[in-house]
Amino acid sequence: MLEEIGTERLLLRPLHEKDTQELTRLANNWKVARMLSRMPFPYTQDMAADWIARQAAQRAAGAEYCYAIEFEKGFVGTCGLQLHADGTREIGYWVGEPYWNRGFATEAASALTERAKARFGGESIVSGHYADNHASGRVLTKLGFRYTGEESRWCEARQEKAHCLTMKLMRVEA
Repeated sequence: MLEEIGTERLLLRPLHEKDTQELTRLANNWKVARMLSRMPFPYTQDMAADWIARQAAQRAAGAEYCYAIEFEKGFVGTCGLQLHADGTREIGYWVGEPYWNRGFATEAASALTERAKARFGGESIVSGHYADNHASGRVLTKLGFRYTGEESRWCEARQEKAHCLTMKLMRVEA
């Protein structure tokens, strides 16, 4: 995968140590963390620094490609692609609350989805969202993902399983 992906307004780039403070500030928000499977809450600066430090090895192993979403040279969230044991690759993303309703999640996820389709093929790309996260469902359906099922998925912030709607990227005929 490319190190950087540019869009009309955004730059998707590898995370850097300099992102630690803003990542912590934006991620330490219940409204954000409760919608993500792997993000704990509360979210500390040590957690952010540790997570960022692991990203280069994850990328090198092909296990995960995580990008900082940058707008006007500022960190606003992350977007990533994670390899699963069954060979599928799951797209995930989040944007800090001050940046909601500006199309950043759609723009970032669209750019990463296009790169992932070119690199891995669209048939293997999946995603999902918690049933109470309608905004994420709208993002994914705009990108061509369609619902495939339901499951209970662990949510680290909630410390419980939550109802998750699973999705797969489908071919969109022109």
